Amino acid sequence: MAKRKEHEFIGTITGVVSAVGYCYYYQYDRDNVWQFALGGAIGGYATSRLADILEPSKTLGPNHRGVFHGIALNGTVIGLSYNPGGKWLQSLVYKANDFDDSGEYFKAFLCRLIIGFLIGALGGQISHLLADLNTPKRLPLLA
Repeated sequence: MAKRKEHEFIGTITGVVSAVGYCYYYQYDRDNVWQFALGGAIGGYATSRLADILEPSKTLGPNHRGVFHGIALNGTVIGLSYNPGGKWLQSLVYKANDFDDSGEYFKAFLCRLIIGFLIGALGGQISHLLADLNTPKRLPLLA
């Protein structure tokens, strides 16, 4: 069963890979890939244990997997964030490019960091669920 450190490690790596993949696949921005990757690492780390923080096993016992570990809730959130989230991320990319053009490099860095964070956050949450899926308790459909 994945423990705290394993979830954090897997979530951080998944966050970085997700953000770098987005940068290469959608933006073709090899010059600023480290900015996306840094945001992805922070986002993946931050959400890698979110389900366990919201449903702790210390207080709820070994059968602590409820709604926040549920496949239905997480699948719905990820599915609903795909289209509007993609448009919003693209608008942040345009803002970052505009900031670069006007010489406001720190603002461009923050935009790319936010993009990486959001993508990495989804990757961290998904990695948590995949790690828990391989345990004897598995994941609940609803709660």
